[in-house]
Amino acid sequence: MNIINLQEISPNSWKAKYRGNYGIYTIKIKTDGKETVDYSCSCPSDYYPCKHISMIEEAIKERITKSQKSDNEDGIRFDKLLRELSQKELRDFIIRQTQHNPQLKNTVLLEFAHKIKKTDVNAINNYNQLLRNALDGLHFDYDDIEYNYEYDCIEIDILDQWLDKAKKHVKQKNWEEATFICKACIEEYATWINNYDSDIVEYFDTCYQEIPFDILTQTLSVQGTDFKSLFDYCKSEMLKPKYKGTEMYDGFNGLFMELSALVGSDDFVLLQDKLLQEIEDKSSYDVQIILQRKIDYYRNNKQPEKAWDVIRENLQIESFRKELVKKLISENKLQEAKKLINDYISHKGNENRGLYQWHILQLQIAQKENNIPEIRRISFLFIESGFQAEYYNKYKSTFTKEEWAERVEKLIQHYEKRHKTNWFNSSVADVLQAEKQEERLMNYVEKHLSIDILEKYHTAFSASFPEKTLALFRQTIDQYAQNTGREIYERIVKLLGKMVKIRGGNDIVKEMINQYKILYKNRKAMMEIINRFKI
Repeated sequence: MNIINLQEISPNSWKAKYRGNYGIYTIKIKTDGKETVDYSCSCPSDYYPCKHISMIEEAIKERITKSQKSDNEDGIRFDKLLRELSQKELRDFIIRQTQHNPQLKNTVLLEFAHKIKKTDVNAINNYNQLLRNALDGLHFDYDDIEYNYEYDCIEIDILDQWLDKAKKHVKQKNWEEATFICKACIEEYATWINNYDSDIVEYFDTCYQEIPFDILTQTLSVQGTDFKSLFDYCKSEMLKPKYKGTEMYDGFNGLFMELSALVGSDDFVLLQDKLLQEIEDKSSYDVQIILQRKIDYYRNNKQPEKAWDVIRENLQIESFRKELVKKLISENKLQEAKKLINDYISHKGNENRGLYQWHILQLQIAQKENNIPEIRRISFLFIESGFQAEYYNKYKSTFTKEEWAERVEKLIQHYEKRHKTNWFNSSVADVLQAEKQEERLMNYVEKHLSIDILEKYHTAFSASFPEKTLALFRQTIDQYAQNTGREIYERIVKLLGKMVKIRGGNDIVKEMINQYKILYKNRKAMMEIINRFKI
């Protein structure tokens, strides 16, 4: 088994490293003491759960069983031994061990920190100090980067433990403790990464900036939550420089927006207005983000007209202008929509990049107006550089049958001129396929014959020209079979499967297989794969 490391990082929470085909994966499994209740794996598998989960589950069972057996060796049971110890002996032992084992110390403190405040009224901030001490001295390098689904990241075990503890408090409905932990994670982690002098911070998993806010947001639906206290916390904390440009700042804004509504305050909007005043370029991305927050706030608070006012007042933001145009089209206010589009395109001048979505909106208006010349002009813009079925059909619909017979030939010539070389032009083939010019398409495919081209287009003419299609397949597969490799052989079998679906294909395929068994009898992998093929 390729398990590099397996450890129980907190009670019933396991983490493993596994060496797989695409690198080292991180597997996390949480149990309720008996069954798995949550799991994750950083491998790229499309299956859920992947095979590594069951592997690690078995490894955990073996570890527990082995541990239980070792406890019984020489007649000594671990739990019995603990009961024999006095509280002082056990306490002194734990103190000694934690002096040399920071991980154990962090686990103990995190597990029992909520008990401290029963005797110490100033202990509310103890979580901050505990996490600060735990993070102090942590160091990562590029060897710690792991592949996690579709991105590379670094996981921080200490923060995983803290957030797991917060989630545990949530399940136990200890909302106050969960809140203390989340605040500590937000504040201390932000301070730590701001002081971490290395580019490696770019690889720290963003979940550590997001999960605390997810948990705090859950508290908003709990009866008895002190909304005003949390509101004041966000208002005073979020503007600190250490949060600027981080996921945490977005988290604060989302939480503050909801809290502003709950306490009936306009402070969220006032804050956004203050931030807007500090930015000179009103068309910048930063301005767009701030304005979008205001829009979301108004919409979440059932004030849609105020949201639309923000959009109308800020049409320098392309996405806002686009959203308003879509609204006007849906309301059949077409002249106003056209003006907004034309003003934008005119402002762009000769720069045609980024106009695709605007042309789509223009086409929607032209269709509503049944403006045939405009439909023809705009739809051609989409197919000018290459075939697109949707817009090809719209373009075609603007011509009579007689007009189209001439126009389609000009379109084919247009595509051929765009590719002056004698290479295969897929747009030409697509037009021939769309027009059901079967023989002409078959001849075009034959002229530029390849496995890929034939596989893509053969269904358009195989029913009318089965013998010719089979001959083309045989020619290309015979040539393709000169290559070696399991993937090559698998594809050959796949192509043979397509041939047998064509009239008369069975007999041709049988001949080809018999021929390959003679020509390539020494290719063991090829023979194995071909022998699996059933006609």
